[in-house]
Amino acid sequence: MLLLISSSLYADQDLEDINKSIVISFYNDVLFGRNSEAVDKYIGDEYIQHNPSIPDGKAALKDFINNVPSTTPGEIVRVLADGDLVALHVKRFSPGGDKNRVIVDIFKVENSMIVEHWDVIQAIPEHSINGHTMY
Repeated sequence: MLLLISSSLYADQDLEDINKSIVISFYNDVLFGRNSEAVDKYIGDEYIQHNPSIPDGKAALKDFINNVPSTTPGEIVRVLADGDLVALHVKRFSPGGDKNRVIVDIFKVENSMIVEHWDVIQAIPEHSINGHTMY
């Protein structure tokens, strides 16, 4: 019985590692790289978008990617996985620093394709009352 539980835990960990790799590659290639042509490589045919500013589907995501300013570098700070969900903690910077953001993106992965997305985006204040960064 212990062997079965142990094997299951390793299988879950392997799947989570694969899902993390898919999401990190998507983020670097498509979002940071602004490569809308690569959307089909990562996004499933039925793509649900929970960001209220972006419609569902691949075409809407491609339009969004094509309209992101090219001068918004970013950095993935943390990656967490729980089964089919992968969360990224991301710093995103704008030219001049007036619209720097911290983002938490959550992706659902099924059959090696991203099928759903949620995000929380918050402006990075100039000063932190508690002295901590947001990342």
